[in-house]
Amino acid sequence: MIKLFRKIRQNLLLEGKTTKYFKYAVGEIVLVVIGILIALSINNWNQERLNGFEKRELLSKLYIEFKSNKNVVANFRIAEERAINSSMELMSLIGASEKELLRHNLDNLLFQSFPSNELAFADNAVNGIVQNGRLNLFENDSITSLLNHWNSLSEIRKIRFEKLDAWNNEHFLPFLLSHISFKEMDSNAHYKWAGTSKVKPSYYPLFQKVEFENFLDNALWLHQQIIERLDETDLLIEEVIQATKPYSND
Repeated sequence: MIKLFRKIRQNLLLEGKTTKYFKYAVGEIVLVVIGILIALSINNWNQERLNGFEKRELLSKLYIEFKSNKNVVANFRIAEERAINSSMELMSLIGASEKELLRHNLDNLLFQSFPSNELAFADNAVNGIVQNGRLNLFENDSITSLLNHWNSLSEIRKIRFEKLDAWNNEHFLPFLLSHISFKEMDSNAHYKWAGTSKVKPSYYPLFQKVEFENFLDNALWLHQQIIERLDETDLLIEEVIQATKPYSND
């Protein structure tokens, strides 16, 4: 085709038809520009089609992940509420008589007040979108702000968990070292090393200390902060589920 255009131009010049040559040259340029524009249009259309396919696939994955994460929050909440209820029952026994204390399984209450569960979310899709710079696929969608909120809330939750862990490990548990039997407390988890202690102290003096009440009070406050973050997380998860549901197979 290029050889044909070149030959036509040469013939026009040889015949002295300069005006026709320039008209032809302009027409040729117009044809080339139109061809380029058509090629770009086809390429853009194809890219948009591929982006649309990728976007639908990612939204479907997000739906599946956040449905799973809703169950994760529900299970974590059960452990948190168990810890809160156990701590509140311990607090209600502050100042109780030794006879009253013997009516309760204090080791079990203490064990339940220190939950060991972790909040492990499914996050492959979210991380893939962020790390691969694919948030641009959702530029005009509400899912962008939802995912940004999700990342921000993750940092807040992390800080809350770290505060509770630090309080328990650096302050509360060291305080309890000389007042309770960790071996008997751990028997509630059926650990191999747990069981009856030969030197278990009386728990009565512990429940006469205002320090113990204060430790419980602060632990409860930290647990409450986590519950509030869980409430926010649960609402956000539901928003993501509703935003991505149209792209699911449900």
